[in-house]
Amino acid sequence: MKYLFLCTFILLSFGGVFAQGPGEGSFDKGYEAYDEGKYDEAIEHYTKAIQADPTNASYFYYRGVSYSMLTENELSIKDFDVALKLSADYGEAYFERAYSFYLMEENEKALKDYDMAIKLIPDYGPAYLNRGSVKFDMDDLDGACLDWKKAVILHIEIAQELVNEYCPSKT
Repeated sequence: MKYLFLCTFILLSFGGVFAQGPGEGSFDKGYEAYDEGKYDEAIEHYTKAIQADPTNASYFYYRGVSYSMLTENELSIKDFDVALKLSADYGEAYFERAYSFYLMEENEKALKDYDMAIKLIPDYGPAYLNRGSVKFDMDDLDGACLDWKKAVILHIEIAQELVNEYCPSKT
């Protein structure tokens, strides 16, 4: 079921993002490298941005996303942890950390983080899709179907396929 997960927030959140303040030049270079699929290079630039301003949660978040793209889940989680210490209401960081936990088969932690992401960003469809997939893997079909149906309402097309395949209609 892992193939069903969306990390679309990465694509959505990177559009038009440029930092201001200490480390902004390095951050912007990191963004450009990420956008070109050069994740190792992006990490180097984000690390320089962090060295210039270790209080900027976004720098840790974006480096964590880059680590995630390289399936360096332990490193991505460490960066998301720091981002969340610096900004406890960073819903995107909960979403991405949940994905890393899921890939490490830590479903309880993933579920907890998806819950927080949804609490902070209630209309974020990919979080419902992914949380539903975690519930499915935890043998909670009813919970999975509820989340996938919510994802459908929030215009996540693949969720309809999951509902059709796994969720019995109540007639």
